[in-house]
Amino acid sequence: MRREQKPRRFGYFLAEIFILILGISASFALNEWRVSKQESSQETELLLNFKQNLRVDSLALHEGMKQLKLQVENAQKLLMSDDALPIDSLANYSISLLNYVPFNTNDITYQQMKSSGRIGIIENDSLANRLVGLYESSFELVTTWTLIDAEHVRQKLIPFVEENFPFAIGLRYSQSDNSVKRELAKQIKSDQFKHLVQFGLSYKASTAVIVESVLEKIRETIAMIDSELPSSQTVYGRESTSQGQ
Repeated sequence: MRREQKPRRFGYFLAEIFILILGISASFALNEWRVSKQESSQETELLLNFKQNLRVDSLALHEGMKQLKLQVENAQKLLMSDDALPIDSLANYSISLLNYVPFNTNDITYQQMKSSGRIGIIENDSLANRLVGLYESSFELVTTWTLIDAEHVRQKLIPFVEENFPFAIGLRYSQSDNSVKRELAKQIKSDQFKHLVQFGLSYKASTAVIVESVLEKIRETIAMIDSELPSSQTVYGRESTSQGQ
């Protein structure tokens, strides 16, 4: 009897060990699944926030592009103007150049990710690098050129206009007397003003080229984000974008 009990006890012992190992393995597997699911949920939330931030930046840059292109056209018309161009057109083209396009990226999500060190949560390395490149390089380049244009407008063009353009109520030069119109035309056609317009044109044209390039990068990045998101989130995002437009 004793000899028969020993093999049974040994079998029970092996069974208990097997059950224990199986339980520990299942516990580890369940824990890994929970962590993986949590990280996947966090990544989805992070990418959705990035997508929303990039939409905001894209809209701002699109509006800025419209203004830059119009200003470039107006500057070119001023530089090629002749005596046949009406005085109100000369005035309008000149005054339109006194504006500039400010840009501050909506980088809330990126700054939060940097401060928390969560960039590793984005599994797609190409997408992570693209996002870093946008915020650390592309957006910084746009900001730099908009500041160059802004400084030229504030420090050069506006002071010249304030000091040299004749007075007209509400800037309605078309309703001014002939002496005011002649003085305005003289200042607009002066070499000094054309010199300022020419450099302003180069700054605005350069800014427009950079903005157009960054807009393309934003479109590509959003497409990459969509490819990483669950299909339900992607569809929702597209519907939201169409409604926003």
